[in-house]
Amino acid sequence: MSVSLDHADIKILNLIQNDATLTNQDIAEITGVSATSVWRRIKNLEDVGVIKGTVALLDQKKTNLNVCAIIHVRLNRHGEETRIEFENFIALRPEVTECYAILGRHDYSLTVVVPDVEKFEKFLAGHLLNHPMISESTTYFTLRQVKYSTALPLGLH
Repeated sequence: MSVSLDHADIKILNLIQNDATLTNQDIAEITGVSATSVWRRIKNLEDVGVIKGTVALLDQKKTNLNVCAIIHVRLNRHGEETRIEFENFIALRPEVTECYAILGRHDYSLTVVVPDVEKFEKFLAGHLLNHPMISESTTYFTLRQVKYSTALPLGLH
């Protein structure tokens, strides 16, 4: 379900996407909307699910997670039961930071972050490739992170 966002909502969302530590008063001063209105708008955006949560973004290297891989996975069967089983399996794997159902030769694209190659091999050989629903996978190791953002490009339409 799509939610209608007005100009003030978009300004507020863009601000908190880039710095969730801003107070309602800070946002009010920047946007020209009262602090009470900012609070009401943010509460409404949370209630309708536009704002899903507030998190801290961590530096991968400074937390000793030095290996990032993108894995494309193909399932051996295609059906609702298979999809649910695989997605439930992935949801329980902490090293998988992103999972997308994709079109093309593969069915899913995973982003996996681990401390070292040995931990990656343990995840790949010990967990992912042991899953009965997987027929094939292709792994791409990243060299460096060029861009990392969780901010959605609001106001483009």
